[in-house]
Amino acid sequence: MIRRYLIIIALILSVGVPTIEAQVKDSVKHALTFKPRWVFGLNSKTTTVSGDPYKTVRVFTGVEFNQKIRFEAAYNFMPLPAVNVTYRNDGDTLLETSDLKYFGLQTEYTFLRRNRWVLSYPIQLGIGQNKYTESVNRDLSVVRKKPVVPIEIGANAVFLFTDWFGVKAGMGVRLSLGKSFSVLSGSYYNLGLALYAGELYKQVQTRRNNS
Repeated sequence: MIRRYLIIIALILSVGVPTIEAQVKDSVKHALTFKPRWVFGLNSKTTTVSGDPYKTVRVFTGVEFNQKIRFEAAYNFMPLPAVNVTYRNDGDTLLETSDLKYFGLQTEYTFLRRNRWVLSYPIQLGIGQNKYTESVNRDLSVVRKKPVVPIEIGANAVFLFTDWFGVKAGMGVRLSLGKSFSVLSGSYYNLGLALYAGELYKQVQTRRNNS
C-alpha cells in the first residue's frame, strides 16, 4: 500500500522536476523579499476512506509572497463521517464510522503562472484525531479517538476568469500516519470553482479607497 502511494507522489513531482531543480530555490528567496499579502478562504477535496470517496473541507488563512509561495494554517474536517458496513455470517451487521478532524500547516509553491493559468504544488502537514465508532446491530459498542498525523502532497491547476475567481482541478495523496493509516490514507482530488476571498477583499478595499 505504501509503495503505491509513493509511486503517485513520484508521478506528481516528476511533472515539474526540471523547473524545481533550476528555479525553486532562487524564486522562493526572491519572493520572500516582497511584502506578504494576507490570504484566506475555504476549499474542499474528495478523499478516499477505506477506498470510498468522502469530502474534506478546509478553512484556511495565511500569507502569500509575490504570488509565488504561500504559507497557510488550516482547519480540516469531514462534513459527514465515513461509513463502512459489514454483514457477518452470523446475521449481525457491523457498522464502523470514521470522522477525521485536524489542523494543518501548508506550503504551496506556484511553479507556473502564465496568462490565466496557475500551476502549483501544495504540501500540508497536519495533526488531529479520527473519531472511530463501532456498532453491532445499531448498538454502539466502541468509541475511540485515535491520533492522526496526515501528510498531503499534490498538484493544482487553476484557470482564472478574474484575479479572484476561476475553475480549479487537483490531485494528490494523503498519508495518515497513526493507527488509522490503512483507513484514512489514500488519493484525493478536487474539481470545482476557485474563489480567492483575500484577492476579492483587496480589490473591494482598493475601490473604496479610490472612491
